[in-house]
Amino acid sequence: MGETGLRKVRRLPFAIYTWLVIGLGVGLLCYTFPLLNLDLGRELLIMIGFGMLAEWLAVTFPQRQLTGGFAVILATYLIYGPVLAAWVNALAALLGQGVANRGRPLRTTIFNAAQYVPVLLGANFLYIMAGGSPGREVDWDNGRFLVLFIFLYYLLNQLFVHIYTLPVREGYPLLRWPDSLLWDSFTYLLNVPFGILMAFLYHYMDIYGTLLLFIPMLALQFVLRVYLQLVQANRELKMLYEVAWRLGGNSNLKEIFDMLLRESRQVINFGDGVIYLWSKDQKCYLVEAVLGTHSELLRISMIQQGQGFLGRVAESGEYHLVDDTREDERTSGDMGFIQLHRSLVVIPLMARSEVLGLMVLGDKRPGFFEEKHVHVLTILGRQAAEAIANVQLGCRLDQAVISDELTGLYNYRYFYHRAQGELERARRFGEHISLVMLDIDNFKHVNNRYGLLAGDTVLVGVAGVIRDQVRDCDLAARYGGDEFAVLLPQTGPVEAKHVANTLRLAVRECVFEVDDNRLYVRVTSSIATFPDGAADVDALFKTAIEELEVEGVRP
Repeated sequence: MGETGLRKVRRLPFAIYTWLVIGLGVGLLCYTFPLLNLDLGRELLIMIGFGMLAEWLAVTFPQRQLTGGFAVILATYLIYGPVLAAWVNALAALLGQGVANRGRPLRTTIFNAAQYVPVLLGANFLYIMAGGSPGREVDWDNGRFLVLFIFLYYLLNQLFVHIYTLPVREGYPLLRWPDSLLWDSFTYLLNVPFGILMAFLYHYMDIYGTLLLFIPMLALQFVLRVYLQLVQANRELKMLYEVAWRLGGNSNLKEIFDMLLRESRQVINFGDGVIYLWSKDQKCYLVEAVLGTHSELLRISMIQQGQGFLGRVAESGEYHLVDDTREDERTSGDMGFIQLHRSLVVIPLMARSEVLGLMVLGDKRPGFFEEKHVHVLTILGRQAAEAIANVQLGCRLDQAVISDELTGLYNYRYFYHRAQGELERARRFGEHISLVMLDIDNFKHVNNRYGLLAGDTVLVGVAGVIRDQVRDCDLAARYGGDEFAVLLPQTGPVEAKHVANTLRLAVRECVFEVDDNRLYVRVTSSIATFPDGAADVDALFKTAIEELEVEGVRP
């Protein structure tokens, strides 16, 4: 069975649970319908309206929301009894959440409405069994039983919702379940006195008296909503500050990429995350870091600029959010990462108006990512992109210090420094080390006849030939004007002579095109070897140069 099949099997119990609760809620509503006092229809509609307003002003979190609706439900329960309260609770949730949907699936809206029915009727049943008064009087004798009813309602509601959100709760690491539980408890404590006072006002001022307390309760809920939004924003800002602080002093690209994926997972627990970085050599975006269940498969992927959905995103430099790759026209026909995931968010890593790379996050659940996630992820991406740009700039500056500007080979100063270290290593381990010198024949003639641009073309071409022919452990440098040097660790005179001949033949076979001219050049070579022909670095260079001069005057 594939991974998709296993995921479906794991979710099957939760799907069954969802529809069992919905069926139970609908069944209890049908069962209690004959017990409704329809003469109270006007008051029932007013209470439903109160409940809907509370739902519209709800403080929404992932898979959970905090509302003042419990004040309406408690007042309805104390005034009219459990049956009417169950109907008001269910209809207010269904209509309120249905209108102010906030992107939740229809199944979730129906579940939220249906679960209130067994929760309220179950809490009332246990209240009666514990000895609570059927009249639900708010007095000292019945007070402890009403407290029991409130506690049981809260406990059953938390239990029903907790089980329903188990499959998706891990998707929101910034919002921990204990935090949500704490805020929910606080909201219930605020609602209880409002609900009791609304019931008192009803007895003295009729149904419209409840409005006097419902309006301040909504105002308090609005204040709570603003406060909790500030709490969430503060957590996001704290995380962004910590990331910026860690990125600021980091000069290791791999650590930057890994940190970006780890911190992005703190925003939302995606299934797979990949960071692509532009490669100047291969002219495409290559994978630099992977996190998720398909790491090995995604590690070999690449993005061609302008090709496919991800290539077009890289070209545009704008973020994209895809709710369902199977239905979205932008991802139609694409393979690779997109084929593995239903929902995607793609964040360009931009610094100084240049797209350095892409951060691509995906999950098998459709509609998994939201705009609020994109906002935080975009800020993270910008911070990481600046850090990447700084590291790349530092690398280019470091390379400029040690490299010849024209050919890209090492310059003489750095080459000499490295040669000293390599020779000392060879001395310590008793190994050979050889130096090959190359000089372009008649290079002055090339400059005089074809111009300095042609001379530069030849120099760059010869440097490219040398770079292609030497080993990774060898060191190649532009020694001076038209002279090149190659240091060959662990190489004796015989092998060094073979390398010199190989380089001469490779240059001779190379064609250098300048405008309409095709130029052919040759090089003269010489070798020197430690310890056979030289005792130190200076002697090594001196021997090679003297031999090169001798070879250069030979016909």
